[in-house]
Amino acid sequence: MKIGHQLKKARESKRLSQHEVGELLGISQKTLSNIESNKSQPTVAHLALMGEIYEMDILKLLSENGIHLSPPPPQFL
Repeated sequence: MKIGHQLKKARESKRLSQHEVGELLGISQKTLSNIESNKSQPTVAHLALMGEIYEMDILKLLSENGIHLSPPPPQFL
């Protein structure tokens, strides 16, 4: 199952509408619909907020979908 579909299931399990979540994220209902149908990608900031709203581990969700985030390399001055 793709990330968008998993985010939709999480939203529905919290009994939240796309409009409600869109307002919390500062995006339109249509944008959230596009994310949930995998037509567009959420920003990292939106993913983090969705994790809080849906009480889910976003890093685990990404990892399960083959996306592994690593810290940026150290910068030397």
